[in-house]
Amino acid sequence: MMRSGARLPVALVGAVIAFAVGGGRPAAQDALPSWQRTVAAAAFRKQGVDRPELPPSGFLANPHYQCETIGLGGTVVRVGPHGFTSPAAPAVDRTGHLESRPYLSQQHWWDEEAHRHQPFDLVGGYGDDVTVGEIQTFRHLLDIATGFLQIDLTLAAQGTSWRSRREMFVTPEGVWVVRVTDMGAVTMPFRLRIDPNRNVRIYLNGGVYARTHEPWSAAATANEKGLFVTAERPRSCTAALAVAIDAATPFVDASSRVCGAIRPGSTITFYIAPASSYGGGDATETAWAKAEAARRQGFNVLRKQTARWWRAFFAMSSVVLPDRDLATWYARSIWYLGVFFGNTDVPPGCNGTSLESFAGAICPEYDLVIDQRALLYSNHGTEARHVCDWAGGTLPQARTAREGLTLHEVSVRYDRGAKYGPLLGHDGTVLVPPTTREGIWAHEDFAGTNLALVALDYVDWSGDESRSLIASKLLRETTQVMAQELVPRPDIGGHLHQRMPSTVQQAAAAFALREASRRGEAEDGWDALAGAVYLPTADHEGGRVLVAGPGAVAERGRGDVTWLVPLWWYGIIGGDDPLVKPTYDMVRESMTGDYVFNNGWMGVIAAKRYDGAEAHRWARELLRPGVTLFDDCCFGEIIADREDFKKTPEVAAHAALVCAVSQMLLDPDSDRELTVFPALPAAWQRDRVAFSHLAARGGILVSGERSPRAVSVVVENRATGDRTRTLRVRLPAGTTTLRIPEARVSDEWAIIPDIQLAPGERRRFDLLP
Repeated sequence: MMRSGARLPVALVGAVIAFAVGGGRPAAQDALPSWQRTVAAAAFRKQGVDRPELPPSGFLANPHYQCETIGLGGTVVRVGPHGFTSPAAPAVDRTGHLESRPYLSQQHWWDEEAHRHQPFDLVGGYGDDVTVGEIQTFRHLLDIATGFLQIDLTLAAQGTSWRSRREMFVTPEGVWVVRVTDMGAVTMPFRLRIDPNRNVRIYLNGGVYARTHEPWSAAATANEKGLFVTAERPRSCTAALAVAIDAATPFVDASSRVCGAIRPGSTITFYIAPASSYGGGDATETAWAKAEAARRQGFNVLRKQTARWWRAFFAMSSVVLPDRDLATWYARSIWYLGVFFGNTDVPPGCNGTSLESFAGAICPEYDLVIDQRALLYSNHGTEARHVCDWAGGTLPQARTAREGLTLHEVSVRYDRGAKYGPLLGHDGTVLVPPTTREGIWAHEDFAGTNLALVALDYVDWSGDESRSLIASKLLRETTQVMAQELVPRPDIGGHLHQRMPSTVQQAAAAFALREASRRGEAEDGWDALAGAVYLPTADHEGGRVLVAGPGAVAERGRGDVTWLVPLWWYGIIGGDDPLVKPTYDMVRESMTGDYVFNNGWMGVIAAKRYDGAEAHRWARELLRPGVTLFDDCCFGEIIADREDFKKTPEVAAHAALVCAVSQMLLDPDSDRELTVFPALPAAWQRDRVAFSHLAARGGILVSGERSPRAVSVVVENRATGDRTRTLRVRLPAGTTTLRIPEARVSDEWAIIPDIQLAPGERRRFDLLP
């Protein structure tokens, strides 16, 4: 699986640390109030039926209509215009090979072959026929600061019209709570119907999946408090959905799978809890226990609990940026990380939990690494720990795969190690791609290295030694597979992966062997082998550049950011390596940005080169309405055709923006240096720029604030051992002296060498005035 612009193969509230402030100078932690205002202002708004009433607000008749996405606790809802999963927006393009539809997903709804599923549709309407009504007026407001979505509609049916408000959120436990209040001349009671998905789509029904798939069949039972529906299909989980009802006179009919109110015009609240047999225990019992527990707590209590969760999640770190649009989309990108990773055990796929992208499978090829880095940079360690734990939990399946994995006509087998592929199911099962030519995915061993990387990154950033064993096992066993594929090639002067010697694969091999040696996990000969792995390069305009693979020719205007993976993620070369600048210059003129998350990736590379103008430009490339953004709602996956909006949100694209902005403020990747404000554009030099609690390798939290006349930095060691770092801070232009005697100025950088930090120690450096 090759994904690139070139189309080539419960949050830890206690970790929010308040720093002491004194002297009246700007304090790094003062970024939080400004950040909270940014988050509040970043709410998603849609209103208007035929046109945007307040541009750039969304509107119902937009052919690129994007559903709001809410979620927590492994439950995600892409909410349709009426507030449920059916019907979809009326003007969305129905032609093409992709379907754009609202959905309800649960993290454990899968089959045995690594395909994610959405077994249920939920229709909210009126009367015995559950008539949804025609929308006459339309307004949605999603407050990301609290996770609360309010929908106000004027509906018409049977010759009358009325107003209806739908208020909803997903709790930290994964219960979807919906309160419906009807006002005016409504003549029919509100009802909710649960339908099984009888039109199952797998991998866009293309290639080997171009056939009719077994549908989900449903059975329902009821009691006076609610409805229970289970769905089954061959070789798949048993999916369950429980709906507990809070209404003056509830209505429940198991035969039609309908529940709601008996009388019209009343307020009714639904507590909708999904579950799966793959999540452990009896799915129906689990779902009903969660739904009924939520009903007993009530709407207002759960709303406050959910709001508290989101406020704590957003407070884990903060940024203050002069670029208001960039700050808004940074906040919204943090929201998407919370939706898809918050209180969740199984990671999302490329386009969240949508089935319209790679069967909804999890992607360690690229996406998951970017997601994990974004979580770690932004100090969301709990969510990153869940990713680490999930990766460790896939080892049994990967050990089975090493004994024989076949993808169409390509088979591999190894006598030891753990074997992964680029797309995985909830338990690590390797997904079979749709076409025969994609059988080559069986040779993508760097996907396994990347699973080790996300676990190692968590341990390195958090200092959580309890996960060191998981990370070490992943590193050792995936490297065992990689090492068996490396062969000497005297003609090129190094070792190559014998089946797929791409730059990413070669860099992954060098990284894995080096890290195994450093961390005491190496087998005999790995240390020497690490230094013998060949990185593919070629001559280009008088220098050497990284290229796609051995023997590839370098050309101006051609290239892909993935060729720079030796710098970020694997760190086997530095930003000052002579390969980096000419490769970057070559790639920046290519179409690499057509793969949307590559824009954020290029922004990271630019920031590591201390080029603020380029880093900012690349970050802004993610904010192009109708290109990377559709309906002002979320980033897409790729710039190819009008079908692209049907797959969004692309979680790794949002994560890439978080990474790019974070790297402009702090380079957190080194275990020797902390580099603060490395890549601010000139346009920001006259404005306040600040951040708090961004996380660096080694369990260190960093906060900083910069204005034309003041610069301050605070560092804290939250690890259990001592840490030593050299602090480098980019200063305002023209600065020649500092108020701290231990700091020296070199080319407008403040350098404080060898700062010693004991466990729990925090130090503040007021460099200016």
